[in-house]
Amino acid sequence: MNANLLLLNCKKVLLTITKSLVLIFISISLLSCLVTAEKIKAGSICTVENGDGKFGVVKVLVISDKEAHIAVFKNEYEKRPTKIDLKTLSIGTINDKDGFGIGHIPVERKEFDNWKPISVGYEKVSKEDLEGYEMWKDQ
Repeated sequence: MNANLLLLNCKKVLLTITKSLVLIFISISLLSCLVTAEKIKAGSICTVENGDGKFGVVKVLVISDKEAHIAVFKNEYEKRPTKIDLKTLSIGTINDKDGFGIGHIPVERKEFDNWKPISVGYEKVSKEDLEGYEMWKDQ
């Protein structure tokens, strides 16, 4: 009878430990999402998944809970970079043989978050950066 009681107590302890570990994992996951979301702000330079297994770079111009206004650079990478030399980024033109970016594009925040942006730098948003946004806003 003591063995059955001991086994029952062991099962209860294991169940309690398992529940605790699950709660800890969920808490850490939620916290990491919040930390990532807090890091991304106007001026953030972010690497993003571009949908074909490669990675692109965007600059966040304006961001809210509902939408993100971004500049998309033409630069493309096989592996997600952890650092970006801002001097190498280019929007380019439609005449460039290696592609071009977009100076301003509004994106729903949920969609932008689906690109899995990771902030790798910061550059203050200039008046020139906001020209496309201002035209969009005035429509």
